[in-house]
Formats: sequence, C-alpha cells, structure tokens
Amino acid sequence: MSDVSSAKSRGDLVYELQDMEEWSDVDADIAITDPPFGLEFDGKAGNYNRDVSRVVDGYVEWETNEYSDKINQLLDVLARNTNANGQAIVFSGKDNSHLLHQMVLDHDTWRLEGKLYWAYNFAPYCKKRPAHNVYELFWMVKGDDWFYSNECSFDHCQEGEANLSVLDIKRNYLKEMPKYPTRLPLEVVGVLLEHFTEPGDKVFDPLAGSGSVGIGAAGLGREAVLGDLNENAKQVFETTVEELENNVFPDHNTSHASLSEF
Repeated sequence: MSDVSSAKSRGDLVYELQDMEEWSDVDADIAITDPPFGLEFDGKAGNYNRDVSRVVDGYVEWETNEYSDKINQLLDVLARNTNANGQAIVFSGKDNSHLLHQMVLDHDTWRLEGKLYWAYNFAPYCKKRPAHNVYELFWMVKGDDWFYSNECSFDHCQEGEANLSVLDIKRNYLKEMPKYPTRLPLEVVGVLLEHFTEPGDKVFDPLAGSGSVGIGAAGLGREAVLGDLNENAKQVFETTVEELENNVFPDHNTSHASLSEF
C-alpha cells in the first residue's frame, strides 16, 4: 500500500505512478476523478480535431465487460481515501453513466447527493446530431456534514445566474504540447473546487491522467494527491506544470498559489 508521505511530491502536489487500489490513508476532503470510458478509447480518432502525433501512448482503458466491477473498485478506493465527512465527484459520459449511477446507489458508503452536468461544443465533425457533448458529474457524500458554497469567482457564477447545476464551459486546448487522450479543462476543475472545497483542503484523484485536478487544486491553494498507471501521463502533467507556471487561471481574478516552485 502506498504511503502518501513518502511519495515523490511537488510542493503541495503528489503524483505517483500506481494502480488506484494501492492507495491508502490519503484522508482527502474530496475526490474528483474522470475514469476511463470503457469504449476502447485511445484519444487518437480523427473526430477529436487534434494532432495525433502529440497524443501520448499508454492510456489504460477499462474493458466494457469489466466496467461495473471497475467502477465499484473505484468507489471503494475513493471511500477509504476520503475523511469521515468526505465527498466525491465522478465524471461519466453518456455510454456508461447508467452503470455508474446504479453502482453509487448500491454502494455501502456513498450516498448520491445530486448530479451536475458539463456541456461543451463538439462541433468539428458533428454533422448529423447536435454539436455538443454532455458529461454527468455524480456528487456523492458520506453523511450530512459536507461543505458546499453556492458561489464561485469564475464566469460560471459571475456572469448570469449563479449556482447552476449545468457547467457551460468550453474545452480549451494547449497548443504544441504533448496531449493525454483525456483532459479536464482547468476551469471545470476550478469551478468544482470553489463550490465544494475550501483553501487548504486536500483533493484526491487516483486516475489523474495529465493531472488537471491537481494543477487546478494547487492553483487555488488546495493540496492534491494524484495517481495513474501511465508514465506518459505523468510526463504530460510535468510539461503542463512547467508551461503554466504562474498562469493556471490567467483570466481569473482570484488570488492563487504559484506553480513555479513545484
């Protein structure tokens, strides 16, 4: 089992290469994670409008026939690595969200407190269906003493009606950099963190990929513990940290921690 205190750390960011089930004693306030799709996905299909030569190899997909078991294992990992009042937010695309929903309802520790939805334009090759994608975000709690703020300092709350359950946030693209098959936009991470955590809280993502959850957490003064099986994913994370440095949220007014020392 992994001992977080001995993991290689970048300041308040820990990123360790290991299987999700190896984590223990993280004691996070919240877990935020985007698990594999279970669709034989590698991020290199032509409809993703990206230079596939920059997409790194090694993405660990979950087989469709094992998806329910993997989700249940993930929920167990998140439960034992969050504190007694811990929360979790798990992303899911449309294809397997029904499986995740049922596994959460059946879980011994987690209670489904609600759902959020992240919608973004997916127009480049969508000619025969609506040009958008919608992710379901499953918000889970262990009890009744959880943290939530109904405001954030991003455009999500500052423009128009605040505190909406639908996040209308574009996918941003970091040009001329190595790419991981999946990457959450930092603004999506930032909005979630400001609504569901406080500065100084610890955030956990055992399926971190390129590390957006951790980078966003560090940029907003939270600690982060990250893990993944793919060495190339960690390399993308390192490159992204170096590229962003003090500009994790360049269009955002709130004060944030510097990445320059990581």
